[in-house]
Amino acid sequence: MHRPLHALLVFVFAATILVPATASAQLTQRPYRGSVPWAVLLCKFSDSPTPPHDPSYYEQMMIDTGTKGLADYVSSVSYGAADLSGSTVHGWFTEPHTFAYEKALTDRHQRLTDCVAAAAADPSQPYTPPASARIYVVTSPGVDLVGFEDKSALDGDDVALPELAHEFGHGIDLEHSFSNDPQYQNACWSQIGEYDNQWDLMSAANIYVDPTHDWGGGPPFLNAYHIDEMGWLPQARIFTLGVNGILTGTVTVAALTHAEASGYLLVRVPFDSNDPFHYYTVEYRTVDSWDNGIPANIVLINEVKLNTNDNLYQTFLIRPVGTSKTCPSSCTTPITHPCSHGNGAPAQTVNANGVTIAVRSTGATQATVDVTTSLAIPCAQGYVWRSATSVDRSCVLPAARTQAANDNAAAGSRHVSGSDTCLQGYVWRQTDPGDHVCVTDATRTQTQSDTANSYNHVDQTKVTYGPLTCKTGYVWRHIDDQDYICVSYATEAQVQADDAAAASRHASSSDACIEGYVWRQAWSADHVCVTPATRTQTQTDNTQAANYIEKPNS
Repeated sequence: MHRPLHALLVFVFAATILVPATASAQLTQRPYRGSVPWAVLLCKFSDSPTPPHDPSYYEQMMIDTGTKGLADYVSSVSYGAADLSGSTVHGWFTEPHTFAYEKALTDRHQRLTDCVAAAAADPSQPYTPPASARIYVVTSPGVDLVGFEDKSALDGDDVALPELAHEFGHGIDLEHSFSNDPQYQNACWSQIGEYDNQWDLMSAANIYVDPTHDWGGGPPFLNAYHIDEMGWLPQARIFTLGVNGILTGTVTVAALTHAEASGYLLVRVPFDSNDPFHYYTVEYRTVDSWDNGIPANIVLINEVKLNTNDNLYQTFLIRPVGTSKTCPSSCTTPITHPCSHGNGAPAQTVNANGVTIAVRSTGATQATVDVTTSLAIPCAQGYVWRSATSVDRSCVLPAARTQAANDNAAAGSRHVSGSDTCLQGYVWRQTDPGDHVCVTDATRTQTQSDTANSYNHVDQTKVTYGPLTCKTGYVWRHIDDQDYICVSYATEAQVQADDAAAASRHASSSDACIEGYVWRQAWSADHVCVTPATRTQTQTDNTQAANYIEKPNS
């Protein structure tokens, strides 16, 4: 079962940040690992009726686990990497202003600031949010529905979980999603294509909602790019076409709600030689869990590109070119004309920008997709493309390229006559599944090794790493497969050394460290023993991580 959600949901870039003014320097930043604490403030106005819910209602809806609320959603969509531990609910506080006064404000930040001020001035239980917590204001009655850039959010007392989660998304720096429909418009003030991905939480003016879920309905998952943006996808579950030099293949894609299934959770297909942040993504969605409200199992293809209206890289769901619609020249809310509706089901094939994507099959938890790109990543100095086949752009030493050319020239003499079978002593080379040139066992082994290591021999400035790409001079820390903290090369080397020495620094048969060492605690479960100075550096790296992400967004 599903129902589309249509609501007025807005994202505001906060040039003026809420009090306390020092909060921005101490908030956790993406990539998020562990606790993302929020201070939830409940405020009513001087003329408000009794609020419909007491604070415990919002505790259960937002921060308690096991209630199918926001905390459970965050746990699921982050695959357990993030949580809302440390979050608290406070109120109801009474503001000195009337509902009409707050509703008439043109400065939307002021609505949050007024609630924060009322909490601090409360005569019986004054409260000031800690600098480490983002602020979520709920007013009774509701006066706005808005998220502020990577800082805070505001909702009304009757907010449903989909809207609540959407504004939470803005509070952790997520932007709206779009489609490529050139005529879709959700509201008079919205951009063309904005909110036109019903499968993504960040289109939550227009999403599929599970009406059987508690808290006013269950929102869908985030799209794969947004999950990647938060640092919640293990590197091993992301496939980037072409980084190993092979420009075509068939990929198994696991449904986002089925991380237990084998396959990749995100496929990136780069194609723009001038912009490594411009690429297609492929993901699979199935009707279950938080996606129980979507109408059918489906593969979704998005284009990640610069939205020049916002100067942000955002996702655009690919819809097929449909019948042209006649749209009125003026806009009146609510929009009911044909241009208020998306233009057809999501495309299941793409043939553009030197890329082909085609869905081969879909199943209960997995899909298979054929992908090809014409973008070949240049090699680092000293390496060349192997060019064993027309789609082979693995970066290898010149000797390996010469070997491939010689094997190609001798191919005809190594096959059984009239057959694709190799003569005795030879095997298929298989730089890709269709490469049936016959070579020696040793050559095939070397070929496979070269393909696996090609990634290390490409021009790294041309590689698509996604939204958590590190600035020049920094690399991912790599404590584990989900550690996207950008650090110096020296720090990465220190991590490797500490990991190698881990066993010798623990007390015998214990998780405790020997004298002189402490747990590193890059996150709560990181119990590698390091010097106190290294732990301090690790914590500093965590808090400064966002400063070293290459942000093409303004």
